[in-house]
Amino acid sequence: MDSNNVRILIIEDSLTQALRLQDSLEKHRYDTQIANNGKTGLALLKEKEFTLVISDIIMPEMDGYELCRQIKSDPNLKDMPVILLTSLSDPQDVIEALECGADNFVTKPYNEKFLISRIQNILVNRELRFSGMSEMGIEIVFAGKKHFITSSRMQIIDLLFSTYENAIQKNFELEQVNRELIMTQRELEQKNIELARLNEQKNYFLGMAAHDLRNPMGAIFGTSDLLIEEDLGPLNVEQKEMIVAVKNASEFMLNLVNDFLDIAHIESGKLTLNQKPEDVTQLLKKNVFYNNHFALKKQIKLKFNYDDNSIFPKIPLDASKFQQVMNNLISNAIKYTHSGGTVQVSVQSKDEQITIAVSDNGQGIPEDEIQNLFAPFQRTSVQSTAGEKSTGLGLAIVKKIVNAHRGKIWVESEVGKGSIFYISLPCSESATIKLPKEDPPPPNVSLKNYRPNALKSAGILLVEDNITSRKVALKMLEKKGFHVDLAVNGHEAVEKLKVKNYALVLMDLHMPEMNGFEAMKIIRNPESNVLNHKVPVIAMTATSTNMSRSKEEIINAGMDDFLIKPMHRQKLFEKIEKYIEPPNENDVYFNVSELSDNNIFNPEMLFSQIEEDDSLYHEILRRYQSKIPKYIDRLHAAIVQKNKEYIIKIMNTIKEDSEAVGAVVIAKIIEKMEPILQTDNFDQLSMYTYTLHDALERINFVVNQTINAKE
Repeated sequence: MDSNNVRILIIEDSLTQALRLQDSLEKHRYDTQIANNGKTGLALLKEKEFTLVISDIIMPEMDGYELCRQIKSDPNLKDMPVILLTSLSDPQDVIEALECGADNFVTKPYNEKFLISRIQNILVNRELRFSGMSEMGIEIVFAGKKHFITSSRMQIIDLLFSTYENAIQKNFELEQVNRELIMTQRELEQKNIELARLNEQKNYFLGMAAHDLRNPMGAIFGTSDLLIEEDLGPLNVEQKEMIVAVKNASEFMLNLVNDFLDIAHIESGKLTLNQKPEDVTQLLKKNVFYNNHFALKKQIKLKFNYDDNSIFPKIPLDASKFQQVMNNLISNAIKYTHSGGTVQVSVQSKDEQITIAVSDNGQGIPEDEIQNLFAPFQRTSVQSTAGEKSTGLGLAIVKKIVNAHRGKIWVESEVGKGSIFYISLPCSESATIKLPKEDPPPPNVSLKNYRPNALKSAGILLVEDNITSRKVALKMLEKKGFHVDLAVNGHEAVEKLKVKNYALVLMDLHMPEMNGFEAMKIIRNPESNVLNHKVPVIAMTATSTNMSRSKEEIINAGMDDFLIKPMHRQKLFEKIEKYIEPPNENDVYFNVSELSDNNIFNPEMLFSQIEEDDSLYHEILRRYQSKIPKYIDRLHAAIVQKNKEYIIKIMNTIKEDSEAVGAVVIAKIIEKMEPILQTDNFDQLSMYTYTLHDALERINFVVNQTINAKE
């Protein structure tokens, strides 16, 4: 039958379902109309001519079964084919459909192609019945073929029921399998949640391990370093040898902890790269430069070979992770090469790949041990040439970092001749650069370059809860002449910052009562009572894994920089110099320690004015000692805020009070500050406040001696 002559009535109470069905039918050029319930649909059937009815079963006012009964009982409508939409959830649906005279079922959700085919079959069968060709039986078309059915009604019903029951059974089995899949999925989700919880607990344990293991090991390492440098007094040869052994053992334990944390962090899937275009040759030069110190100790030649006329592309790298890889490979080559040997690092660019090679003429690796070389906790039978120790984790970490960069690593080795480790990294599409022939070596900051008058007068607040770490850091700082105050947690640090200005704060992150992050919220809060909300703060952390994330957290918390424990003296003083600027060559500072007592304090100036009244003399001096420190702190706060009016006022007060009691050095320092204030050089003024504190300490010492002498 031509679809253009077919009109279909859609009876569906869901407008969304009705419109979807209408769209499917009209795409095949069927004329359609929609009724929203059985009662309305029946009325339309009596008013207009339709070829076919497609009806939902469950509807308000009149459901699909009742609608079908009404249609089949009406002499004018009884030959109208009716298709019922069903979910096939119950065999009772078939009984009710047979009773009401429905012609066919279509299951929800329906397949459009199947629905159109079903409509076409029904329309063809309808024409055959009208033509009288089915008097002795029933001739139908199914799947494009004609079939003549002579079965009795009971046979047809039995066949219909068995077919339907099979369909229901299959549907039930599918639902059961689906329920089992859902249960399995829920169990997997629960297991994943449990695994995630256990992983968090593991990470928490590792974090605690980093803090609890690195701190004491760092303290041992730092203390032994102080002893070796003889900062705490001279050592004989035997004592020095023993201390060196202690230092080496603690350094090995620290490396073991770091490697363990690295491999655990990577295995947890949390290796994140902070990649940006990097000049690989510059990174290699720095690494060779730093490792050259260890090579020279073993009398090994460490060379960096590359064509200085070549043009190398910048490649996407996490510079910190790349340096970790190269440091491991180069230090291993030095470790397993005999004295007098040679270690060479080379780089080449070819076929969109940069290949780095680290070669040595050392002992080599047995062939049967190479395949497990990059597995965790694997050690070869080859021994280091100077007794250096290995954790067995370094190359496993190296391989995972290289893989994360989409690179490859492999080794070629021959026993007795040496080894070559290769790394191949993909090039980026960024612009290439021409490398200079010579680059100056990385800066090597010498402690001798420090300006003692500027830095030693700078007050440093050391915030550290671990008593051993605190003692080691304090000794390092005091041996260089810094004035250091101590706090054991964030709460104590905040309280000290409320009453005294500091040039710098060294802040541990993990402490009881109040940790470093919580303390920073108060320090940087402009509404808190801290004197200087912009005081430089350097975080001290035992965390060595995922430093890019840790650094981001530290900076976001308002801290200016960080140091990884254990703190090496050189790095510690480099950070201090970075945030406490030395004075200019032409600046004149008082070196209070070099002044005589008479140039510090003249007791006769006050004593003569009060007619040698000892009691009044002592009272005035004690009052001066009590209030001047507060004035100096207020002065520093005003300088930080650049409040010139208040700076002038407080400077005059300090000068007048100091002249009145004979504190001549304080008065002279204020006189030096007055012309600097006129030039608005607030940074230089700020440095003078530390000199005022130094001077006040000398005054207090002299005053106490004077008072004791008069008593």
